[in-house]
Amino acid sequence: MRQTDAKQLVIAYIGGGSRGWAWGYMKDLALDGDICGTVRLYDIDRPAAERNQIIGNKISAHPDAVSRWKYEVSASLREALTGADFVVISILPGTFAEMRSDVHLPERVGVWQPVGDTVGPGGFIRAMRTIPMFAEIGQAIRDYAPDAWVINYTNPMTLCVRTLYEVFPGVKAFGCCHEVFSTQSLLCAILKRERGITAERHELYTTVTGINHFTWLTRASYRDIDLMPLYAKYAWDAPEGLETAEEGAWKDSVFGNA
Repeated sequence: MRQTDAKQLVIAYIGGGSRGWAWGYMKDLALDGDICGTVRLYDIDRPAAERNQIIGNKISAHPDAVSRWKYEVSASLREALTGADFVVISILPGTFAEMRSDVHLPERVGVWQPVGDTVGPGGFIRAMRTIPMFAEIGQAIRDYAPDAWVINYTNPMTLCVRTLYEVFPGVKAFGCCHEVFSTQSLLCAILKRERGITAERHELYTTVTGINHFTWLTRASYRDIDLMPLYAKYAWDAPEGLETAEEGAWKDSVFGNA
């Protein structure tokens, strides 16, 4: 394995035309002064990748950016992956219309899914669309970037990462989801509600297990305060949860309905 200069990383972004994940990723990279390099954007929707190339280079050139990255579009998986140090995967398997069907069609037979992209009938159908794509991606990583670290954001998370390992047992891959962050933010809200203490999520210590969309906390604390009893009290006193801006939007959601 070659020694990587953290100042000259090569990142292959599969699904490089993404709007949500890619844009957030570009901003995060621009704010990390310890690393820089090149991001190769690959997407079957090439115009979307080309738009992100423009956006990424403008973000990198912003006066507030503390790191410099060059964004370029790759025409193939091979071109994107060859020599990459890291691989980021955030693809949308199918269309929003198909995702809406995944979530809401089962309602006709009484199946209500809190999340339709990981488990249940919605997750099963999404997996059938996604696994063949990840088999192809895994083979390409094996052939062109066998030493790269692979970070996956695509659901169903567990099956996607498992597919990579089935195709390429030597892959160094793991899955991520922002759900853990929102769980930490909820704990901060509970701490404020129960103790009147304002804390930021990065100040909490949490031990998280479980699979994507089924986060299990086995430990949570803020300084010397054990948050687990506070969470238990909150769950008992407020079974309806905390009101959010998304209340009432579930009927139109392509991700979940409860």
